[in-house]
Amino acid sequence: MIHQQNHQDAIQVFVNQERHAFDLPEQTGRTIKERTHVPLDHVLCMEVERHHHHHHEECECERKHPGAELRVIDNDQGVILQNGQHFWTHAIAARGVVVTINRKEYEFADPHQSGRSLKERAGIPLADVLFLDRPHEDEVITDDTKLTLKMGECFHSAPPANYGHQLDPATVGAERFDTHPQPDGWTFVVIQDYAVPDTFSPGLVRLLVKLPPMFPDAAPDMFWVNPQVRTPAGAPQGTSVESVLGEQWQRFSWHLLPGAWQPGASNLRDFMRCIRARFEKRN
Repeated sequence: MIHQQNHQDAIQVFVNQERHAFDLPEQTGRTIKERTHVPLDHVLCMEVERHHHHHHEECECERKHPGAELRVIDNDQGVILQNGQHFWTHAIAARGVVVTINRKEYEFADPHQSGRSLKERAGIPLADVLFLDRPHEDEVITDDTKLTLKMGECFHSAPPANYGHQLDPATVGAERFDTHPQPDGWTFVVIQDYAVPDTFSPGLVRLLVKLPPMFPDAAPDMFWVNPQVRTPAGAPQGTSVESVLGEQWQRFSWHLLPGAWQPGASNLRDFMRCIRARFEKRN
């Protein structure tokens, strides 16, 4: 006949000041947590006799319970329970994502942010342009850009550029053009009556070029035409339709070769020559 152990003979211990009974003294950190309904990813600390000359790294439980000396018990670590022992638990503190903005570190509990929220946190005027540091060319982060921050990322800001005084018929290479500054620091340049080679129809279009905030140190990329042009074979290669400035434009996905743009030397006229070279491909 099997006799169950009397509850009075069970070993009584305290976990977070709550009494719990164990039938056997041999336990592990895991079985203690399971018996007392403590999540396995929480830290379990056992109170031990204080040794005045023993130095160890203070754990979170000791910060919450000053005067006690505690030992962390891993899930697989064995423990011999004794009556009246005290255990404490705590969740591992979740550290937020730390990024650098203008050489100062900021911690975000929620990694999901926007360009606007980063500016507000770092005290950056909304009119300034925010950049995410990249190895080759920094990425412009608009106020509406949605981000999932990664630990250690670096951002910097700059006042919005004003290119109006730099753009004249000589630099643009056209007599008639309009500029459209954008809130994120970009400037859209629309050139009127741009003539395309006779392979394309129609023969005159409006040409749109987007100047990045750090232009001319940063290079433009791609270009747009309105109305859409066609070749005898149909739509030109590498084109698509995109809404810009409230209109439908035909985008040419045409990119400069690495090293073609030289900061401090290249200018808009150089990019206009690249656009002409793309049209001269006549496809």
